[in-house]
Amino acid sequence: MSAPIDIPAHEVGRIRLFSLSLTDSEAKNLQGDAAALQKMLGADVDTEYVDVFPLSNLEGVGLAGFLRDGNAVSTDQLAPDRGKLDKLDALGGWVLIVYSSAFRNTATTLTPAPALTLIGTYGEAMTDWTATETVRADAAKPFTAPPETVKKRPSDAAMSGRIATIALIVMFALTALIIWIAA
Repeated sequence: MSAPIDIPAHEVGRIRLFSLSLTDSEAKNLQGDAAALQKMLGADVDTEYVDVFPLSNLEGVGLAGFLRDGNAVSTDQLAPDRGKLDKLDALGGWVLIVYSSAFRNTATTLTPAPALTLIGTYGEAMTDWTATETVRADAAKPFTAPPETVKKRPSDAAMSGRIATIALIVMFALTALIIWIAA
């Protein structure tokens, strides 16, 4: 059994990459089998956020490219493990990726099965929502909205048309009433 991996509560934006020492059929059987994935990781995780796939799926992109371009992992983070990632690409086989969302914001301890080897833990590039400068654009200032447009009064022709329409509706209603009473 591999060394336990402690996951803190409310972890966000982390990716754990494992290589699988399994046959193709064993690894393929892990796909979509929540119980087997949880047993392999040694913890109760949301398997919607666990990916198992063969490295042959990444032909032309490579594992480093997949992490960099597909998961927003910076090149600086990948640099120390670049040799391992290239070696994995050359050897082929299967990998398992666990995203932070799999832990449901709870502290978890993974006890990976011997068939799992942790290659690395990487952080996704996150958006920095803190403003470091003041916005000085006129549009950002309060009370700078354009003045409300004043609705112009309907023309005399429009008013005449409305009055004629109402008169016709009243005449139609009276005619219908008279016919109904006579019948």
